[in-house]
Amino acid sequence: MAKLSCSYFLVLMLVFSGSLIVERAEGKQCHLTIDKETPCNLVDCRLSCYSGYNGVGKCFDDRKVKGPSNCGCLYNC
Repeated sequence: MAKLSCSYFLVLMLVFSGSLIVERAEGKQCHLTIDKETPCNLVDCRLSCYSGYNGVGKCFDDRKVKGPSNCGCLYNC
């Protein structure tokens, strides 16, 4: 019976340590608006975000202010 509980404990520890590793690997996502003064060009936005922050750039509309769309960059902090 003691051998059985020890193996259950070992499996539980392996699962727990694996979940901690996955949690650290996911990281935290940050968002940054790039160059608010100029209208968003999707190609330039993606290139700027990838080269500067190793992230993904997307054009988005800020509904608070009427005008052209902005470039947003989503990257790992």
